[in-house]
Amino acid sequence: MCTSSYRYYDRYVLHKDELIIREVLRVIEKGLMVFDDNDVPMIKQVDPNYPLYVYTPTGVAIYGLIRYNDMIENTNKLSSKVASSVAIDSQVQWLVRNRMDKGDMSFWHYNYPALEHGCNPPWRSAMGQGLILSFLLRVYHLTKNEDFSGLAARVANSMKTPTSEGGFLHIDVNGDCWYQEYMGNCGYVLNGFIYAMWGVYDYYLYSSDEEYKMIFHRCIDTLKKNLKRYNWRMSIAKWTVYDLKDRNPVTLGYQKLHVSLLEDLYTITKEEFLLCYANIWKSYINQPNMLLVSIGRHTRAQILELLKLLRIDKRVI
Repeated sequence: MCTSSYRYYDRYVLHKDELIIREVLRVIEKGLMVFDDNDVPMIKQVDPNYPLYVYTPTGVAIYGLIRYNDMIENTNKLSSKVASSVAIDSQVQWLVRNRMDKGDMSFWHYNYPALEHGCNPPWRSAMGQGLILSFLLRVYHLTKNEDFSGLAARVANSMKTPTSEGGFLHIDVNGDCWYQEYMGNCGYVLNGFIYAMWGVYDYYLYSSDEEYKMIFHRCIDTLKKNLKRYNWRMSIAKWTVYDLKDRNPVTLGYQKLHVSLLEDLYTITKEEFLLCYANIWKSYINQPNMLLVSIGRHTRAQILELLKLLRIDKRVI
């Protein structure tokens, strides 16, 4: 395991251009994301009790990583008028200013509701921690500023500290290690878990600290035992789900993302089960099956709405 030539300061491989760039351009075009005067992104949220546009640490880290890739590849995928170096500095300075410190850990609050995931503000995200960790390590590589490596160490501490002690490492009743995208909602979002894992792996490559390698391996074992639970089936339609709690079948974009994330993990671990699931889930992306999935998702949504009206627990289907 962990036999590839990948380095913590390499291009952030989990950002597949065809997936992430297209999605960011879409949300910008639809007005779902705007940028402040310092080129820091803000997302549109729907709760009338909060500002229309809010900062999200996850979004800041994602944008920072996109611009890092731009810098090292001499590209400008989002056609931004702001130089990559300026944009990167703006994102990292926002993270420095807005962090929360507790003991030897640093983390970020999300100060808007995510009620569809059971989160009231302020809530926390292990996915955000992982993305921020990967971003901070790359900024340190560029700048050699030890303030950033020091902050990365504090974020890494939070990723090895159990949730029972205020950290982000969730250990379930079976002893499996998880990272939750939406902390405290008892759900396990697949893409959020993997983004968090990748941050831990980046920190292991940077620090050579075997404890982070062990945590990463335990998370791989968690995937090996639990990936089958992300399968979704309605009649003959086959797909994957976003979260093990609500088990909502994903959109086509997320289906492709699930495949891509497993392929990326395979490149650094050579764990065959990852490639096996990636190939199986990729095989679901065909026109006849996608039509059946679309019908199944629509039918399920109608049933869930009816059950909601009848106050019946939606986990029965």
